[in-house]
Amino acid sequence: MEAVPRMPMIWLDLKEAGEFQFSPSVRQFILKNYGENPDNYNEQLKKLETLRQSAVNVTRDFEGCSTLRKYFGQLHYLQSRVPMGTGQEAAVPISWYTHIHTQTTVRVIHCCRKAASSYFSPGALHSMLGAMDNRVSEEGMKVSCTHFQCSAGAFSYLRDHFSHSFSVDMSHQILSLNINLMLGQAQECLLEKSMLDNRKSFLVARISAQVVDYYKEACRALENSETASMLGKIQKDWKKLVQMKIYYFAAIAHLHMGKQAEEQQKYGERLAYLQSSLDKLNEAIKLAKGQPDSVQEALRFTMDVIGGKCSSAKKDNDFIYHESVPSMETLTSVKGAPLVKALPVNPTDPSVTGPDLFAKLVPMAAHEASSLYSEEKAKLLRDVVAKVDSKNETLEQFMDSLGLEPESVDNLDMYNHIPPVLMEKCAALSVRPDTVKSLVQSMQGLSGVFTDVESSLREIRDVLEEDEAGERALLEACGAAAGKVHPAAQAQALAEVRRDLEKYMEAHEKASFTNTELHRAMNLHISNLRLLGGPLDSLKEALPRPQLSEGEPA
Repeated sequence: MEAVPRMPMIWLDLKEAGEFQFSPSVRQFILKNYGENPDNYNEQLKKLETLRQSAVNVTRDFEGCSTLRKYFGQLHYLQSRVPMGTGQEAAVPISWYTHIHTQTTVRVIHCCRKAASSYFSPGALHSMLGAMDNRVSEEGMKVSCTHFQCSAGAFSYLRDHFSHSFSVDMSHQILSLNINLMLGQAQECLLEKSMLDNRKSFLVARISAQVVDYYKEACRALENSETASMLGKIQKDWKKLVQMKIYYFAAIAHLHMGKQAEEQQKYGERLAYLQSSLDKLNEAIKLAKGQPDSVQEALRFTMDVIGGKCSSAKKDNDFIYHESVPSMETLTSVKGAPLVKALPVNPTDPSVTGPDLFAKLVPMAAHEASSLYSEEKAKLLRDVVAKVDSKNETLEQFMDSLGLEPESVDNLDMYNHIPPVLMEKCAALSVRPDTVKSLVQSMQGLSGVFTDVESSLREIRDVLEEDEAGERALLEACGAAAGKVHPAAQAQALAEVRRDLEKYMEAHEKASFTNTELHRAMNLHISNLRLLGGPLDSLKEALPRPQLSEGEPA
């Protein structure tokens, strides 16, 4: 089947647009609403007019598709800055011709209609280019498939983004019909490529079944009375071709299902599918009356293939396999495999449209907003800079308190040597090797003296307390008759002793705190003193070194 003649494809005519004088309206709008001299945009207006002329007289090739897409993109940019729709300030009258039903001249005041018409044309041109190729080579099949998918994408964009009240060929029904036709034809190209590559029979059957599904959707739209009234005579021609293709590709699907059944040695199923394929092909032949020679050639070729296989399968089953032939209702229906899609459209893709011709045209409100933004940005920047300066000042003060010079911080080699100040201390301790031992002995002696003084003070305090207790006991026993226990001079001396005791106890408490601090300081620094008095290598190893983070140069 890979050598079967190719079926003809449906394509659409490009729209013919009348004159579109947008320059005066655009110039007036720029002057009034942007406060700029329109003469500053003469070059841009001239480029847009040149692009319009190229789009009106577009070449029927891929370069023409690029020209139409670029023109549509520039119109899209312009509409965002200069509102040219119906009832808007810069609206412009536009004339165009629709080829559906009758060649009617339509005149409307709407730039969006111009944009829609400009994007209908790429869809139509892609369909034309896809239909022009004879698809006998692998590359031709791929190119045609891509053209039909691009065409479906253009019509999908029109259906989803534009009003459908401009003309009959822009209605939702017609655009949906075009989309299904283009997807069906793209899938048909893929089917031809699959048969050329000798893909597995089941896959080819599913691809062919999907062609049938797309064409059935298109046929339902063509049978709609409203769509039929919009299309007129062309509706009958399209409907005949699509109905014939539905039966034809259903026959192809069942032919390959029969091949798969043969591969699985299910000869009864094989005959059932091939007989069904032959029946559908006969229906396609009936519907092909009046179709061009290319259709008749394809049908004759396919009849030779399917008819021969069906006869051979019947003989094999009658004389060799004797399997029962199931009815088609009992066999699994072939589910389509959609392998094509409407390629998405981005009207502002800079790789297609080029730079926006009116990019410098900025509304006054945008200028004001930009000015406010700049002020807020400068304010935030000042706040951040002030915080950074404050932190830098704090850092400098901290570095000064450490006595570190910036050059010493970066000089890592200095950490490999003992600082000179520290060497002086080591030298001073080296001439007095018993310094640590003497310090420990002195602290021990101080502790002994402290303990002796504390013991003596406690004894004196106990004697005085004992004397006071005896005096109180005597007074309680004898009362006033006891008189004075101590003579006046002795009592005065005892009072003096008590005052001295309190003074010495207070001094002793202070000495106790000082003694504790001295012991704490000695315990804290005794190891450092031993390190300073020990070998220099040990001291060097004990000195802190800067730790470099990963990736930082040493």
